[in-house]
Amino acid sequence: MSDRVFRPHEDRESVVRVLHVDDEPAFLDLVATYLERIDDAFEVRSETDVDAALEAVESGSIDCVVSDYEMPDTDGLAFLERVRERDRTVPFVLFTGKGSEEIASEAISAGVTDYIQKRSGTDQYTVLANRVRNAVDQSRSRAALAASQERLSRFIEQSPLGTIEYDEAFRIVRANPAAEEILGYSESELVGGTWLRFVPEELHRHVAAVERGLLSDKGGYRSVNENVRADGERIRCAWHNQVVTDGDGEVIRVFSQFEDVTERTDRKQEVERTNAVLSTVLDTLPVGVLAEDADRRVLRVNRRLYDLFELGGDPAAAIGRDCAEFAVEMSELFDDPESFVERIEAIVGARQPVDDERIALADGRVLLRTYRPVDLPEGHGHLWAYRRATDER
Repeated sequence: MSDRVFRPHEDRESVVRVLHVDDEPAFLDLVATYLERIDDAFEVRSETDVDAALEAVESGSIDCVVSDYEMPDTDGLAFLERVRERDRTVPFVLFTGKGSEEIASEAISAGVTDYIQKRSGTDQYTVLANRVRNAVDQSRSRAALAASQERLSRFIEQSPLGTIEYDEAFRIVRANPAAEEILGYSESELVGGTWLRFVPEELHRHVAAVERGLLSDKGGYRSVNENVRADGERIRCAWHNQVVTDGDGEVIRVFSQFEDVTERTDRKQEVERTNAVLSTVLDTLPVGVLAEDADRRVLRVNRRLYDLFELGGDPAAAIGRDCAEFAVEMSELFDDPESFVERIEAIVGARQPVDDERIALADGRVLLRTYRPVDLPEGHGHLWAYRRATDER
């Protein structure tokens, strides 16, 4: 029946598309006129034919169905059942002259969104408009929440970080595939339990304190803890926990995201051990050593180099200094300062090994200089070694 044209798709969120089904054309027109006058966001499509109405529902362009109860060859509840076969969520308002409590009870049991009895006067259209608006707003809110939850669910499932979801009692309600892989437990083994399964006994008090802090402070908490996999292997994981609260500030969920940093921690410890050994070796060498990175910044210089050039201060303070500037400052210690700087630049540019090159200091001492180009992870580097010549006069 209706020849009304709905607004373009881009206005969908502001427009409320109402499908009104009734076997009285005059009443349909009256309702459409009042609804669109009461709320200018309403666009009413009127239908006397149930099949045409169902086609409109199938098109997905309807935000709310308003239906009479008594119609030829069917009734409102039978129509509701057919609507639900096509759309399980669209709000359905029964607007009928049948006013018995039995009909109202049957309608509610059947799952109508709202039930309104037709009355005389124009106030009934305001009531209908308000009920339709409320039904659509609630439906859209539920849809938005469901979409948000679906996005969150997909994010959790696809996240490379292990994610465990706890309820307000700190019982596990969900674990994503990354969590299963890191901890070695299936989600079914984790759900319903607590963190006791994968936290070593000696850390129970610590984690319990974290739990209390989360529930009381309502904030995040970061830590790196040792954990125990299902196979008994001990790993180290970096954790970030976040509390989710409701409108009253009550905890409803706790999300824990984590990653296995065992290898990273082991590498860091190995680097620290290696650096400690190298530091000891460098500091006990009988030669002065200077290492530069690709940008000619000091990587390391030992005490012996400072002693050879009679420099004051802590060698560690030189780390990161510009080696070109460092060479200029040191050049005054040599018999030919300009030649000292130029020769360093030439050696660096050529990147060819130099062995025991003799250079004279201004105080008459003679040093032997050795150079080696080195390859570093971030690019080319330079290694210098200086020692006193044994035949110096």
